[in-house]
Amino acid sequence: MKTSNSPSKGLAFFIIFIFSFSIIGIVAYKDYITYKSIDVSIKKDIVEYGEANYNLKDIVDKVNGEIISIKKSIDTNVVGKQELVVEVLKDSVTKDVPIKLEVVDTLPPEIILKKDKLSFMEGEEINILDNIEVVDSIDGALQYKDVLDNSWETNYFKVEVDGNISEVGTHKVLVTAIDKYGNVSTKDFLVEVNRKEPVLDIGPIYSNLVPNNNSAALVNVAYSLIGSPYLAGGNTPSGFDCSGFVQYVYAQTGTMVSRSSSTQVYDGLAINYEEAKPGDILSWGYGNVVTHSALYVGDGLMIHATNPRQGVILSNVSSWTSGSNTKILSVRRII
Repeated sequence: MKTSNSPSKGLAFFIIFIFSFSIIGIVAYKDYITYKSIDVSIKKDIVEYGEANYNLKDIVDKVNGEIISIKKSIDTNVVGKQELVVEVLKDSVTKDVPIKLEVVDTLPPEIILKKDKLSFMEGEEINILDNIEVVDSIDGALQYKDVLDNSWETNYFKVEVDGNISEVGTHKVLVTAIDKYGNVSTKDFLVEVNRKEPVLDIGPIYSNLVPNNNSAALVNVAYSLIGSPYLAGGNTPSGFDCSGFVQYVYAQTGTMVSRSSSTQVYDGLAINYEEAKPGDILSWGYGNVVTHSALYVGDGLMIHATNPRQGVILSNVSSWTSGSNTKILSVRRII
């Protein structure tokens, strides 16, 4: 009969339905287990501020699956806690996994010094801030603050000076910079204040003066006395000191000059060394202290009474300058 197989067909359909549903359930359960197993562990939970091209490999330690995309990135220009979301694939199952990170600024400001040591003369204006530049690659330039208060806890730089910077001596200057996230850097440099050397008042300096009329005779007398002994207070060929030698040479040509180095610096008229002629008096010393007299004989040479060991000698002016630690304070022409 036609109806004899109807129960069998219904049963078969039911069995197929149950089997299919079971298969779907098993697959769904398997995917659920897979989904639950997808996970990401991290090596570190911080990213440096401004690190736009941060690398996931530096953040992620292990992945149960494979990261196939970044669903939500972080803004490294904003300090604070943020959430990075990655898409992970495992066995055809995907899952969005959030990763908690914190963007931090740990880089201290950079202190740039133009020089490690500054030198000034006593009384000269000293501006140490011209030697300092403080920048932060993240926060930009920091402001200098000489008086700190509660509103200046961060994002400034200050300087501290060892001693009174206007006093003669060497002073250490310490620069401290703090950015707005509390990162600190320090650097120091030296400020040297030198004592101002007193200047000898030798009166007006003249140019284009005629040479001494007795220059040839003066030079001849001076050369004839080379080898004479040195004697403190002496002014004769039996023994000369420096000013006694100069006075004696001039006396032999009928001209009188004063007796000591400290007065010979004012005899005659002052000229620049570049215009010195044979027979001019060279006055040596340092600051406003005259220590020596000599007779210029031309071609960068001078004759003078030096010391008990050498007596009266011929010297190179430039060599005497470097070797004696003194300089020419005045060149005098007797007219």
